[in-house]
This record gives sequence, structure tokens and C-alpha cells, in this order.
Amino acid sequence: MAKYLGGIKDPNIEVVGIAQHFFDNDFDVQYYDYKLDALTVQKHSIAKSVVRYEEVTAETLVSPDRKVTGALAGYLAGGPVWGVIGAVLGGNPAENEKHVILCELDNGWKFALELDKNEYIAWNDSVGEAVKTRQS
Repeated sequence: MAKYLGGIKDPNIEVVGIAQHFFDNDFDVQYYDYKLDALTVQKHSIAKSVVRYEEVTAETLVSPDRKVTGALAGYLAGGPVWGVIGAVLGGNPAENEKHVILCELDNGWKFALELDKNEYIAWNDSVGEAVKTRQS
């Protein structure tokens, strides 16, 4: 799930999070609107209302812990031979790709969100295409 990093400054709004649609790759800002009588989660489509967005940063974090953890567990369980087997079975280092996006919607909301690799691909497919369509 995309991570809302903050930015919407409205005393009547409490943002719950950013959710991705399952079928069409659109994203919604999910929030409570305290001006309404019923306290239910409201949704505002980002692709339908985005004015502009900008990618602030993209980084790939590599975590080499998996081989070390596998080797240590194997060594503790059965000695040096099992330590080597644990290192081999520990797998490749895990890679986490993160993208931070600044976004502005047509209702004046400005906020930042963090996307992983798959969410970023979906973001470009839906929101990126929506912005290109509006600009042409």
C-alpha cells in the first residue's frame, strides 16, 4: 500500500491513507471529513483530479542480511558445513525500491507519498497517463 507522508493542511480532514484500485491502477486519497454527519471513510481519486506531480527521489536499498542470517542460522544449527548451506539457501540480497512523489490535486490538496516499485509502475500507468492526456 502506498504510504501517505503528509501535506494536507485542512482541519476538517484526517487522511487515513492512499489506496490503489485493484483493477484500474488508480489511487485514492482515503480520509475522514469531519464536516459530514456520518463518520465514514471518503475517497478522492488522484488520477481524475491530479493537476501535477513530481518525483522527488528514487532510491534502491539493498539489504545483504539474508545471506548472513542464513549462514548464522546454519552454523548454529549444525556447524561450518551447515553454515555454508545456510548462506547458499539464504538467497540474494533483498532490494527495496522506493519513490517519493509530490502531488497537487485540483481541490488544492498538496501532499507527498511513498511508492514501492510495483506501485510506481501502476502510478505511471494511471496518474502519469491522466496528466499527459490533460496537457495535450
